[in-house]
Amino acid sequence: MKAWLVLLISVSLTSVGQLVFKKGLLIVGPIERIGGKFFQMLVNPVVLLGIIFAVLGWAAYALALSKSELSYAYPIWSLTYVVVPILSLLIFKESISLLKIGGLALIFLGVILVAVSVK
Repeated sequence: MKAWLVLLISVSLTSVGQLVFKKGLLIVGPIERIGGKFFQMLVNPVVLLGIIFAVLGWAAYALALSKSELSYAYPIWSLTYVVVPILSLLIFKESISLLKIGGLALIFLGVILVAVSVK
């Protein structure tokens, strides 16, 4: 399988992991310190599912990295920094300012430039 495809799978799994992890934390509630709530978070099935997705995303990233240069793989993986805020807007109704949209657009543009620069 092509490295870029495995990287996109990694981005997808990692992004889903972050969203599911956040959903689990919303169920657990705010964690002020390491104590009861912290340990409750560690056994919450939704939190654990988010962690599983994130680990699978990391495993896919490792596969892609074994087939490509770090200077290519890591910037492509940074698409998670674009995907997660957009999905957070749609799923959790989080706000995204114009400044944040500009930053996300710059990250996306940078990823495109890295992707097309491959020999």
